[in-house]
Amino acid sequence: MPDEKDLLQPDGDSEGELGDGEPTDLPARSITEAVPGAKAPTEQGTVFAPDADTDPFAGDRLTETLRGTLRPDEDRPSAADLHDLPTLALSDESGDVESLVRSKGRPRGEFTTPETLPGSGGLDPNPDFLPDDDDETPPAFEAGQTLPHIVPFEHTLVHVPEGGPRHGAPPQTTWQASADQPTIPAPPAWAQTTQPNVYNPNPGARPGAGAFAPAAGLPVRPERRRRILGCSPGCLMVLLGVMLTFCGGLLLITLVLTATLGAELENRLQAQIAQVEDYESFQTTYFYDRDERLLTESFIEGRRTKMNYGDFPQSLIFATVAIEDDSFFSNPGFEIPATARAFLQYVGLQEGSSGGSTITQQVVRNVLFDIEYRAERSINRKVEEIVLAWLLSQRMPKEEVLELYLNEIFYGNYAYGAEAAAQTLFGKSVRDLTLGEAAMLAGLPQAPAELDPLNPDPEVQAAVNARWRLVLDRMVEEKFITDAERTAALQEGLIFHEPEVTLLAPHFTLFAQRQFEQLMGALGYTPGEVGQGGFRVYTTVDLDIQNMAQNALAGQVASLAANNASNGAVLVLKPVTGEVLAMVGSVDYRNDAIDGRVNVTLAPRQPGSTMKPLTYAAAMEQGMTAGDILWDTPTDIAGYQPVNYDRTFHGPVRLRTALANSYNLPAVQTLRQVGVPSLLEIASRFGVDSLGTDASLYGLSLTLGGGEVTLLELTRAYSVFANGGTLVPSTAILCVLDSQGRILYQYENACPRGTPTERTVNRGGFGQQVLDPRIAYIISDVLGDNAARTPAMGANSPLNTGALLTSVKTGTTDNFKDNWTIGYTRNVAVGVWVGNSDGTPMTGSTSGLTGAAPLWNAVITAIYGNNDYLGEFAVEGGLLPDRLDQPSAMTLRRLCSISALREPAQECTASVNEWFLDGPAAVPDGSGGLQYRPAPPPTPDQPPASGPWLREVEPDIYRVLVNPVAPEIANQITFAVQPGQQTPPPPLYCQVPYELAGSAPGAREQLFIAPPTVPDDAVRAEQYARNNGIAFLPTIACNSQLLSAVGSPLVITALITSPLNGETVSGNVPILGTAQFSPAQALYYKIEISGGQFGGSWFTLGDVHYNSVINGQLEFLQAEGLQPGSYTLQLVVVGNDGNYVQPPYQVGFVKQ
Repeated sequence: MPDEKDLLQPDGDSEGELGDGEPTDLPARSITEAVPGAKAPTEQGTVFAPDADTDPFAGDRLTETLRGTLRPDEDRPSAADLHDLPTLALSDESGDVESLVRSKGRPRGEFTTPETLPGSGGLDPNPDFLPDDDDETPPAFEAGQTLPHIVPFEHTLVHVPEGGPRHGAPPQTTWQASADQPTIPAPPAWAQTTQPNVYNPNPGARPGAGAFAPAAGLPVRPERRRRILGCSPGCLMVLLGVMLTFCGGLLLITLVLTATLGAELENRLQAQIAQVEDYESFQTTYFYDRDERLLTESFIEGRRTKMNYGDFPQSLIFATVAIEDDSFFSNPGFEIPATARAFLQYVGLQEGSSGGSTITQQVVRNVLFDIEYRAERSINRKVEEIVLAWLLSQRMPKEEVLELYLNEIFYGNYAYGAEAAAQTLFGKSVRDLTLGEAAMLAGLPQAPAELDPLNPDPEVQAAVNARWRLVLDRMVEEKFITDAERTAALQEGLIFHEPEVTLLAPHFTLFAQRQFEQLMGALGYTPGEVGQGGFRVYTTVDLDIQNMAQNALAGQVASLAANNASNGAVLVLKPVTGEVLAMVGSVDYRNDAIDGRVNVTLAPRQPGSTMKPLTYAAAMEQGMTAGDILWDTPTDIAGYQPVNYDRTFHGPVRLRTALANSYNLPAVQTLRQVGVPSLLEIASRFGVDSLGTDASLYGLSLTLGGGEVTLLELTRAYSVFANGGTLVPSTAILCVLDSQGRILYQYENACPRGTPTERTVNRGGFGQQVLDPRIAYIISDVLGDNAARTPAMGANSPLNTGALLTSVKTGTTDNFKDNWTIGYTRNVAVGVWVGNSDGTPMTGSTSGLTGAAPLWNAVITAIYGNNDYLGEFAVEGGLLPDRLDQPSAMTLRRLCSISALREPAQECTASVNEWFLDGPAAVPDGSGGLQYRPAPPPTPDQPPASGPWLREVEPDIYRVLVNPVAPEIANQITFAVQPGQQTPPPPLYCQVPYELAGSAPGAREQLFIAPPTVPDDAVRAEQYARNNGIAFLPTIACNSQLLSAVGSPLVITALITSPLNGETVSGNVPILGTAQFSPAQALYYKIEISGGQFGGSWFTLGDVHYNSVINGQLEFLQAEGLQPGSYTLQLVVVGNDGNYVQPPYQVGFVKQ
């Protein structure tokens, strides 16, 4: 006979298996006995309707049904307690099946059922008094072992408690699942929650109630100790001692000992009984979406939803009492005749095997005894059980005992308690059970596995039918119902609810379960307390937005099938509070071929160019501006030669253009300037922890996606820009209620129901400022500039959302393995990924723009196109402006357009606008905040004492007096370069020193773009500029010989290009420039410093250098060792006679 495990096998090929939520071909669930007049199965479920006019105990029909469970000379069981039917004890767990059912000493044909395993909740009729002779008789109906109910999560059956939000009882249909409702996997799970109930102190009269049954529950009696003949248990022990002493002649000693031991025994037993009042069993924990729609249930052993006594219908109460303990309302917790009869059978003085456990004893056994002791077969355990049952009856009203029983008992199919059983078998609350349904439930706890109404096995169905009829018959015998009511119940039949296995928003729900565990731990709850369950957890997800995103993802992946794209992910956040409103971790959760159960939103993958905004934000913290000019020209960095997506170079571009068009080389050069540690540090501040802090693990390709991050981390990092520089942690939990409906925790006052208490933890969506809001504003402005990104992305790309003002960035990894698009407004942040879980490249040059961006556009525009969706993003009743408000201390300035700086550029003929900070950017203060540094003193706009006068009119554009160098002279100028260095092209101009301006009548002021700071990059940039007619800043200075010579030989060139004149210096920096001479002209050069702590004296930095340097590092300035103040550097070239061959080249700088 198949057991529960067989019926819920997730893998296999046979029909009828329930795996992964697929439809099942289970036969109709009905009693197999052919009964005239029975209803046929309907589309609503299975009809169980034997003919009520047929005597269930007539002829041999029941004998056939129970396979010989009654002796031939018996027509039916007597009206005695059910527990007169013997229960078979379990053997050792390692034994075979036969060893689990003992048949020794039983009359042939007796009905036998096994003891349920400890912990299963099956309340066994007394298993302790079985005869143990060696007579073997053929067994009667031998039911298999009841399964231990440690439940695999994927085999559980979901039900919605009565009163569950936005849902009624589950439909009465056969098992049906879909892609949106996959089989539950095996995540962490807990028990169940107490359903909100309204206690009915006067439940309605039972069906057909007459004078033999109360119309309402029994009155609650005051707690008191039971006394027999005026004596407490201790007193009885004293009297027993007196009797023993009288018989033995030791009166005094026995009195003392029995009084002492009796008191101790009574205290110990009373302490045990007190545990019942504090008993807390496991319950289901329910997870809901933000609109109170059930996502899933979570439990360890099975489902349980606690109910009050008044919630149980009289029909269930009477059915349970009739079949389990017909003297329940009058006995003292145990039945003396049944116990005595069982004892006589145990010692061999009477044949047969009968149980002796009342409802109260079963409660004691399941609540107070651990698993091992519960299974022990001994007189000691039985005596303790009886005494405790008696004490419990004196301490607790009968209604409370029965309430505990009906909430604890195991009914099979992982249902603990009558409410869970009603939901599982009938798809309704226990309050709504009919008489027939109540009778069916009452009969199941005797052998839950063998009496499984959902098991299609004919033998099981026959046993269930017989048990159902027996319960109804007992109810008639006990005068709880009339014959007419029994007949009506049989004619009405039963419709069993085919359970549905549903896990909505699976990736999100499992993520929320883990976050719930962490949250409860942070609130001080132990894992054991969390595991007990009983919580209602309201999450942040919105199922409507979730389903919309799921459908959009499926459509986009389907459209990319020809490009070998099989998977994707979508994440939707509310930036201002960090709430996760949608988390689609794969295109199909149940598709193992694409690793569909892996939540890609939490899986680290290479992010491509989506790291660039963080790179530029780090650079702006260090002083870079959106107006800075970056050279998109070839470079070679220790063998690393980055290229752009379009495989071309774009020359000098401003930061805005470089970021908007996602050019690679400017980003690499920027990271080269700011350093990998700075990028890792700002990423960590933004909540991107996957990269770690070890800079040695990464190179400059990190800005192009050379590390691995998750979609959740990256979308949260972009939310920092949306929030004006504030990081708000992501959250999946809005509200947690305990089993009594008390609010334990709520986020943003978002509990839809519940009662706050003094222990309620309230939290708001407050974050930490991790970035200067001005930088966040500028980065957002750049990412939202459709005109700026048009050269690379096109004017009408999927990044363009028209009137909806969004900021967005794409990313594509090498070989097109990963496509990303992350974009946001102040209200909504959406991150998407498209690719293959196994890293297989996509084909057809599928990029972030063509693969991921259409999906991003579909999701964010759908949200803004639906007021119901958009309303979920409201804060304090309204939406924020979609674009950030302009922070203070920043200015929009007019800049010269780079396209206007064509050679020769004496004036700027076109301009653009750009945002600038009015002072230095704020930086982390080391304690979780930001500090704003004071602005440096303004650079004096006055000519130097000597050397060229370079004036930076705007970032990286200089105005300087230059003199053309005739080609015949320029071609004679040679540059001494180090091995492997690039040779500069012949100069077009030389910079005229201020002191020689009068001797250069042909000189004129022109505008030039500054070269890169790295010498080799500067040479390549100058070659690019020369080829494209771009005004490139000359690298040599004029001297008197060059100004007057025509066809003169090589001239000496001495020029410092960095630091610039008047620059503020901090830290240790290289001194860059050119010192070019031949051995015949000069002996060496050196760098000298004066000012500050040196006063008016000149001191040599480092050493003298006998070789020329062209556009390279002349010396190293250890500015950290300098005192704050103004200083001057000079480049000196010394001739073979020890004198200066020309005036020194000087620049001033400020040390803060």
